[in-house]
Order: sequence, then structure tokens, then C-alpha cells
Amino acid sequence: MLGVFSAKGGVGKTTTVSNLGAALAQKKRGKVLIMETNMTASNLGLYLGVVDPPVVVQDLVYGRVRPEEAILKTPYGLHLLPGSVAYTDEVTAVDFSPLTEALRRKYEVIILDTAPGFAPEVTAAMRVCDSILVCCQPQVPAIAGTLQTLRMAERLKVPVLCCVLTRVTGRRWEIPLPEIRRTLGWPALAEIPEDEAVPESITRGTPVVLWAPRSPAAVGYLKLAEQLLSHLRRRKARKGVKKVKRGSRR
Repeated sequence: MLGVFSAKGGVGKTTTVSNLGAALAQKKRGKVLIMETNMTASNLGLYLGVVDPPVVVQDLVYGRVRPEEAILKTPYGLHLLPGSVAYTDEVTAVDFSPLTEALRRKYEVIILDTAPGFAPEVTAAMRVCDSILVCCQPQVPAIAGTLQTLRMAERLKVPVLCCVLTRVTGRRWEIPLPEIRRTLGWPALAEIPEDEAVPESITRGTPVVLWAPRSPAAVGYLKLAEQLLSHLRRRKARKGVKKVKRGSRR
């Protein structure tokens, strides 16, 4: 269970979720799910061309339907659990764990798209994650917010795989990468360059890794997906070793 978080909105979090999901689904067709957890401003479905899904994550969280009634399947092997773009009901206390535990039995990879900031729904999403990515841009306000997100993860004891710098242009007003590393105290950084193919792909409802796979942003996301696959393989191997050790002690 991987969560993608950011303190600020508009830093590429949903773009990252949709593209990592699509890239991983090429290797694990039908075994990757991306899931909306932003209960009040759900946009994940729009990035895959889904405007008005008949069943949404809000229905699941509040126990109105079963998970299999809400999951949508794309032609390229990625599964989606979208939210409502027009949800106006009051959001009460949220617990994602019953839903995510049920989904874990079916999927090898689940990626959560989360609300920006630190509202209770954000904390609820982070609590069910095995690890997280933190999205930001190389600018002062975004870096400050990232520090807050990293502290939240530390408090909840959730491992951070890396920080994803999005829309990187290399212009003089952006904070240089070495300085970002020093400020965050986090050496693992992935860079996604500014790329006009990204907004075009969103308009088309197709992740950029599929719409324009040779574009700079797509190459960045594909590289990050490979890093995540390597992490998943190592994690699976460690679990196998632990099982063998437990078996030998018996």
C-alpha cells in the first residue's frame, strides 16, 4: 500500500499517482489499483477520462456498496477506484482500513491519491500505508510543506520511499537539488521535468506514460516506476527470508 502525499495542492500528486499506476500496470496487468482518498475534491478519475462514475469511493467508505461494485478497469490493465467530483455531503470521520484490507487480498500494488494538507482524511490515508511518496516542487512554499509532511510520516512511523520533485524547469528561481536535499534531510529525490505533454495527456484522459511515452515527464515517471518495482521485489524477498527463518525455528 503506497500513498502519495503533499502539503500543497497543485504539485503533481494526482499526475504522479495516475502515471505510476499506469506504468506499473504494464508489468502487473490487473494487479495494480489506484484509489481516491480525497473525499471532498476527488479528481483522480478525471485523469483517466472518468467524469461521472456510477459508484464512488465515498459509497465504499460509508458502507453503501461492496468494493467490486466500484472498481473500474482500463483497457491497459490498470484498475481504478474513483471518487465523486461533485460530492457535497459533510465528511465525517474516515477509516480507510476496512476497505484497504479487503483490497489487499486482490491487488499486488495499491496506490492512494490523497488530499493536500493535514486534514483527518489525510491522516487516515497515511495510517493504512506501508510506505509513501511525497510530491513537491522546487520552490520555497512547497519545500516548507514537504517538511511538514515528512514530520507527519515520522510521527505515524510510516516509511518515506522518496520525495518526487515535479515540474522541474531548472530556472534560476528554483531551489537547486543539493540545497533541497540539505533542507529536507532526504537524499532520495526523483525529478519529473516540466513537460507540456502532461496537461495534454490529462485532457485526453490518458496517463502521459502511455500518451507520450518518450516525453521527458513520461521518462521520469517510468524510471520512478522501475525503482518502485525494485523496492517491491526486495521487500518480497525479505518477507520470504523471514518466513524461512520462522519455519527453521520450529
